[in-house]
Amino acid sequence: MASSSSRVPYRRTTSYMLYGRKASCIIISSEHAAHGADDRCASTPVGIDERADPERPAVPSRRHRHMLSLAGRERHARLKLKKYRNTSLARNGRLEHFGYCSSSAHTNFDGEDEPVPTAPPLDILDSVPGYESLGFDAVCVPPPPPEATWSEPSGPPPRDPVHVGGELSEQQARAALLCHVTDHCCYGRGAARHMNIAKINYSSAHHYELQTFTEKRETSWTFVPYSGGEVDSPSCGEAPEPWSVPAEPAQLFHDEVKVMEVPHTASAKDCHRCKGQGSLSCAECHGKGWTRCLSCHGNGWSADSSGYRERCYYCQASAYGDGKQDCLKCNAKGRVACPPCDSYGQVRCYIRLTISWKVTTSEHIVEHSSLPEELIREVSGQVAVEEEAAAVAPLTHYPDAAINLASAQLILEHQQKLCEQRVLAQRHQVRVVPVAEVNYTHKSHSGRFWVYGYENKVHAPDYPDRHCWGCCSLL
Repeated sequence: MASSSSRVPYRRTTSYMLYGRKASCIIISSEHAAHGADDRCASTPVGIDERADPERPAVPSRRHRHMLSLAGRERHARLKLKKYRNTSLARNGRLEHFGYCSSSAHTNFDGEDEPVPTAPPLDILDSVPGYESLGFDAVCVPPPPPEATWSEPSGPPPRDPVHVGGELSEQQARAALLCHVTDHCCYGRGAARHMNIAKINYSSAHHYELQTFTEKRETSWTFVPYSGGEVDSPSCGEAPEPWSVPAEPAQLFHDEVKVMEVPHTASAKDCHRCKGQGSLSCAECHGKGWTRCLSCHGNGWSADSSGYRERCYYCQASAYGDGKQDCLKCNAKGRVACPPCDSYGQVRCYIRLTISWKVTTSEHIVEHSSLPEELIREVSGQVAVEEEAAAVAPLTHYPDAAINLASAQLILEHQQKLCEQRVLAQRHQVRVVPVAEVNYTHKSHSGRFWVYGYENKVHAPDYPDRHCWGCCSLL
């Protein structure tokens, strides 16, 4: 049995990550008090032989020496990049030391510090009469003054008489309420069947709606890839003004957008991005055609835990040598296709005309009961007034003065709001929606509900027979 003064040497294996690769280390600790040796605790690196003599100094294996060498190279490259951070070399991220390469987030597609142009400079574009101050941002062009405007009519226009629906009977009101209760799972039918209808008040809601159909024209410079062919340049003729280009909408009072090219404004120019070359330096490999292999860290060799070395599987077939992978973005060519010119090297610049037809709608509702106004829009009624013209006149002879005032205000508002657009057509109408306010009593509860529209829709916010069990939150 061993004495208490002597201790048996032990070995412990631990694992750690070194630059993304798993490594192991065997720690050997021995104390030989019986032999008179000093206490010793040695930590040996990867690959130390477990059968080695504890008295012999720890000697790193070949694999560990390779890992230490690789770690030193990586550390040296990072220190170099930090030292020259303020230099142009570090800003471009092109520090290459022992195969180490870093990319900068502040570089452009070509790896240069200068900003990437998004469009050709205006000074190289041809001067087109009437479009001298035009840029690549769309500019709205005001229309020419209209040839004729509406005039105040001498008398009221002929209109059909207004017939609001007949009065609502008690049976019709109760039937509409029962139909409304059926659509709500938490409403009971008992109150609708046995309530006492005390009084029904009849009224009408007036819904005025104004629609203006306008045309808007915007111009701007633009460019597309030029692969050859004829160019309609300013030498072919005088460019027409924006409102002189013929264009018609497919249908009135329907939104539509059409993009056209202004005749005699095109020209072919060298691409502003690639300077006519048709290709750009690859941002992934900085034009070299290869990137550093991440599997072997640029060494070209890979080894397993036993120390067996072999050629790296990922970079052994590279045309640029060991430790380098062919760039997948540029297909190992170092250059990629230029997006603006589509590899043609030239772009065709011209003035683009954008024509927008749009319907602008404004409305006003006059409702004398407590029914919410938004419910009037959802139902039908009788159309009392309906007019359409190039420019409609405000209503002046409608029985409700509030509708006449709203008509004049909305028409004036459209004239001021749409001053930079051409008004092609206008129309307005007034709908009369029947509304019945029903007062009832049920047991000790008294309330009211509304029946409105030709569909006999019901609005009953304080219906007495409601029992919600939480099912409404699931619908």
